[in-house]
Amino acid sequence: MDNKETLERPAISAMIKIKRLQCMDVVIRNFTSRTVIDMAGRIRLFRDLPFHKKLLVSSLLLSVLPVLLLGTAASFVASTSIQGEANAKHEATLRQIELQVDSLLKRLDYLSIQIAGDLTIERSVRLGISMDDREALETTLDMVETLRKYRSLSDVPFNAYVVYNRYDTVYSNKYGLLAKTDFPYYDALRQYEPKFTGSWFVPSNSYPNQREFLIVRPIGSSSTVDGVLFLEVEPARFYELLQSVRMTDDSQLVAVNRDGRIVLSREPQEIGTTLPLPFAKRLSQTAPSKPTDTVPYGDDRYHVSVHRSGYNDWTYVIIAPQGELTAKSSLIKQVTWLMAGCLALVWGLIALFASNRLYNPIRSLLQKLPQRAKPSQDGLQQIGAFMQQVMDANRRLDSELREQLPQLRDGTIVKLLNGELTDADFAAMTKHYALPLEGRSFVVCVFEVDAFMEFRTSYRGKDRALMMYALTKLVAEMAAPLFRSVAVAPSPGQVALIVGMDADEPDETATVAVEDLCGRIRLKAKELFRFTLSAGVSRARPLPRRVHESYGEAVDLLKLRLLLGHDLTISHRAVESMETVKQSARSLIKRQRAIVKRIAEGDMESAYDEFGQMVLDIPRLLIGFKPVTGIFTNLIGEIDHLLEQLGFELQAMFPYDVYARVNEAESLDQLNDWFRHQFFPAFRTHYERLTVPNQTRIVRQVAEYVRSGAEGELSLQEAASRFGLSPSQLSRMFKDEMNVNFMDYVIEMRMSRAKEWLVHSDMPIKHIADRLQYTTTQNFSRAFKQTTGMSPGQYRESVRHQQGGGA
Repeated sequence: MDNKETLERPAISAMIKIKRLQCMDVVIRNFTSRTVIDMAGRIRLFRDLPFHKKLLVSSLLLSVLPVLLLGTAASFVASTSIQGEANAKHEATLRQIELQVDSLLKRLDYLSIQIAGDLTIERSVRLGISMDDREALETTLDMVETLRKYRSLSDVPFNAYVVYNRYDTVYSNKYGLLAKTDFPYYDALRQYEPKFTGSWFVPSNSYPNQREFLIVRPIGSSSTVDGVLFLEVEPARFYELLQSVRMTDDSQLVAVNRDGRIVLSREPQEIGTTLPLPFAKRLSQTAPSKPTDTVPYGDDRYHVSVHRSGYNDWTYVIIAPQGELTAKSSLIKQVTWLMAGCLALVWGLIALFASNRLYNPIRSLLQKLPQRAKPSQDGLQQIGAFMQQVMDANRRLDSELREQLPQLRDGTIVKLLNGELTDADFAAMTKHYALPLEGRSFVVCVFEVDAFMEFRTSYRGKDRALMMYALTKLVAEMAAPLFRSVAVAPSPGQVALIVGMDADEPDETATVAVEDLCGRIRLKAKELFRFTLSAGVSRARPLPRRVHESYGEAVDLLKLRLLLGHDLTISHRAVESMETVKQSARSLIKRQRAIVKRIAEGDMESAYDEFGQMVLDIPRLLIGFKPVTGIFTNLIGEIDHLLEQLGFELQAMFPYDVYARVNEAESLDQLNDWFRHQFFPAFRTHYERLTVPNQTRIVRQVAEYVRSGAEGELSLQEAASRFGLSPSQLSRMFKDEMNVNFMDYVIEMRMSRAKEWLVHSDMPIKHIADRLQYTTTQNFSRAFKQTTGMSPGQYRESVRHQQGGGA
């Protein structure tokens, strides 16, 4: 048995050795395969580089790499020994600064506890500041005296701000009484969450325009916070502590809170900023740093010494450039990098000289490419990519131009109608867009939908655009066989046709042909669509630059539809002998505009008077009943347009179609009776209900505008213009909502501001008058006496006498 065991042991040992060798072989194979793959990847990367870059990289590696290795080893040994001494010195400095700063913070914290817990201060924030309540006034005076005593007894200068949460006011020994929104540290107040366990220290520059150091503490019991105390301390005392430490110009000594923000620094502009991320990461490390540990930042590396305060969450940090601590090692590095730079320069010049000769043609092409067309590719690849981009851009622009060509063409014709093109511009545009418009004179025909309100209601959005396109196309196609002409839709419901004539003054035959064309177009539109058209035909005028005059004449002719009726062709020949008709139209249209204007201003009584006058004028100005219905239909259309601008719908105010009701009337008396007893009463009820909430909102905005701008020049005209109203309309709305006239309210606000300045500041009366925009001190004193019963000086002396008696 023993012999058998003796024979088996060597065999087992041999098998174990074989297994170990096999495992080692697998590890070596895996390592070798990974190394080969990594090397192959680097070789492929090097192979993909352009030739001139390969030469440069090879030369630089062979010359610089050995020197870099030697310099790195030498600088590591030197910097390690020197850094150890610097660490000990920095640690002692940080302990000293911690003791001094913590001592100053404790004194300020104790001072804030005394002030916030003072019974006079607590009583004042409960009662508030008031000139009408004697108890509140006496408490306010006691509060002011208490703050003065604390400031005089403190060895640290400070300013105090007491925030009255219940009354949205702030008292400051520096500025007097302020509104909470005017508080210089309003942003800090909004973010403050009261805690009775300690003060809130706010470093300088934590909020906009905050140069001082703040200590914030709540005032009141633990259950309610009646106010907040802000102590404003000049940061000079902290700067003196930091400046007492001798350090080089490039080193920094800062204190950082738990959020990574700098709370103290030797450089005031750094306070409130965030500590750079590399240094902030160093603060989060719990293990002590080694002498050779450095933090990279920018183009340099820095050694960071850290000491955490035992009093608060601040951390004191010294950041010193590595170069100052390791001057000798830096010298070695400089010599090393100088040698490497010289060798790299020599080999770089050799490589550049050899590659530039062959690369110059490609480089000259690359220099001509736009900067955005140069991706990170080889030169030839860049040129090929740029050419592809140019071809793609050309195809895209050509496609977009073809799509936009009709819109550009129509835009040119509209400019011609509006008189924005000269004869030369018109000739160039005609050639560019191939417009079929030639002639020695031009006639303009304007077609308008008669029942435009119904047209607008029936066709909305894309449907309306498609309908206008179809109508324009119909006009152009019917005119093309007869005249050299173009058609365009300048506005919804309107199509303009410009016809070129061969003579400067066409004969009557040509004029009749144009009018006949307009009639056939109207009949065709009536046949194809669900609406009728009226056409206005102007007289012929020479030169393209006068086309806009013909367009305006045609539009004016269409206004006669109110008197002549719809579905007509109205030419200049037909109305030359109808001067009375044109005067009637102007008079009635003027009446309609006056009615709409009164409605917009909310003066319905004046609108009724204008309507009554219009009804009296109609029998004298019009013949026949058909023009009468046109006048009343147009009036409803104008009112409908007014409501649309205000965001309302006329049809929503009535359970029936108001246009149909007008057309159903058989006499002027019926129309007058319907307007006065049905239309206007129902309209007034709905209109006032819709606009009253809007009136309340506008008046509140005006009142806020007056309160915030009491020191500026305020007038009824200026306020009305600012809010898009007429002066009379704003005056009526303001009186209805505020129960006081606008200017009386302005004077009341100014006198309130003057009382605050007289009580809480030593501002001269002349200065107060200037700030409130009074031309002279006498005018201000007269207005103040009319409001309060005493002059400004008497008011100030009276209040101060009461304050002295209370003290």
